[in-house]
Amino acid sequence: MIGRGAIFLLATCFALALNSCGSGAVSSSSDPAITFTLSPSSATAYSGVPFTLTISGGGVRPPYLLTSSNATLLPISSSSVSDAQIVLTPNTVTAQQSVTISVTDQAGKTASSVVTIQPNLVNGDITITGTAPPAFPTCAGVGIICAGQSGIASLTVSQNGTPARGRSVRFDVVQGSYRFPIDIAQTTFSTSVTVISDESGRATTVLRADNGASPQIATIRATDITSGAFRTATFFIKQSTVGSGEFVTIPPEWTVTGSFAANCPSGSVDFLIFGGTPPYDIRSSAPAIANVFPPRTAIENPSRFTVSFPPPFSPSTCGTVNFTVTDATGLSIQAILTISPGTGNRPTPVITLSPDTVDLACGQSAQVFVSIADPGTPAPTVTTSIGTGLSVTTALTATVATNGSTITLSRGAGTVGSGASGSTPVTATVTVGAGSATPKLISVKTQTTCP
Repeated sequence: MIGRGAIFLLATCFALALNSCGSGAVSSSSDPAITFTLSPSSATAYSGVPFTLTISGGGVRPPYLLTSSNATLLPISSSSVSDAQIVLTPNTVTAQQSVTISVTDQAGKTASSVVTIQPNLVNGDITITGTAPPAFPTCAGVGIICAGQSGIASLTVSQNGTPARGRSVRFDVVQGSYRFPIDIAQTTFSTSVTVISDESGRATTVLRADNGASPQIATIRATDITSGAFRTATFFIKQSTVGSGEFVTIPPEWTVTGSFAANCPSGSVDFLIFGGTPPYDIRSSAPAIANVFPPRTAIENPSRFTVSFPPPFSPSTCGTVNFTVTDATGLSIQAILTISPGTGNRPTPVITLSPDTVDLACGQSAQVFVSIADPGTPAPTVTTSIGTGLSVTTALTATVATNGSTITLSRGAGTVGSGASGSTPVTATVTVGAGSATPKLISVKTQTTCP
């Protein structure tokens, strides 16, 4: 009896201990005593490359209010978030910029992270060039590799126009029947290979299309390993024996979508023509929307033609355009281009002035530089208005350059402001507007009267 009682008592205490431990444990994220943080508190990001910030501590009281000190450079998809993991993607910068991301929980606790945005080093296009032997002259062009043949993929890595040498760049097969040889004899292949950029910032690798690969569009990606920045490109794999085979275009159809609602994109796409009998004549069903070049190809199989769809970006330039391709014997096929408007709302333009405070002595002039983020097409006109209280209209003038990039402020003879006179300093205000952008102010400090 004593033994059984002791065992029962021991088991009871053990259970109570477990319950006590279970109810008393508090994670670092849910404990109000743990500091509310947004980590990392300082981060380096690259244009176009997503990165993650993490909310922790403070008792976890979502949803959180999220703000960016510069939504033009580092936008946030929503000001209210419930997820502790926040994924952000910086926009393009040409020089290093810093943006502060701040978060506030339901209890009013705040935290922030300073994000340093660096230019994307991978800012050039990937070039694919077939290097087939002379027996296959149509397999040695730019953007084309024949089945069983090799080619060269290259990319320039640079920052603000300066070549970035010694960078590790990884090339990956995204889609298509090709691989990268990893030995000189080209007997061993991989879907990924890493190379080092040379003195000119050029990263180069060899790729080889699979034997017997059918005509197709292949996709390749190049990634700067240190920053995570990447570029993708497409090229064509064709059969070297194509001559009198099936008469087709690759791709048979392109679909291009605009960035914003009621906004049709501009640009160009390429089609390849396989089979049939060259040369080929190409005719657009809507040349005012999409032009063809060249309208007649050279005598080569495959042949390439480019379709361009320039501005304006109005909805009238959206739609489907058919391209009739006719070979030398009169056979015809059609390629299709669909131009579609986007669905998102266009960002509101944002005016930036540099400087926004100016000191002007009598007879002096100064320039203020104007930039507009997300101006749209066409860009809004920059306008100025000078605050009231000028007794002489020529005493202070603001002239906008034709291209809207600068404002020239000039202090002429006369009186600015009212009340005091002589050399007493006063401040006038110049309001700068541009379309739907929020107006910005230039503060001009000058003396009241100039002779």
